[in-house]
Amino acid sequence: MRRTIESMRIEELTKLFKRQPFRPFTIHMSDGSAYTVTHPDQVILTPRAAYVGIGNSKDDAVVQDVVICDMVHITRLGPEPKRTRKRRK
Repeated sequence: MRRTIESMRIEELTKLFKRQPFRPFTIHMSDGSAYTVTHPDQVILTPRAAYVGIGNSKDDAVVQDVVICDMVHITRLGPEPKRTRKRRK
């Protein structure tokens, strides 16, 4: 049986959600947009799309919006960008 692109991406996303301890990651889209997932409960997976909850900076448990990421348009999954600390002079 040949696996589809969508099923491979679902498997990749599922691995990232189950990783212990959970590490934030970014979903990159074909239009250049990117969505950082900071908690596994932030995303609902279906066979054709990932529904990503976009929260506010004050309370990550409450989402303000939901972005639908079609599996066909997910170009890559990467680690969350590292935050750089400013050096004290």
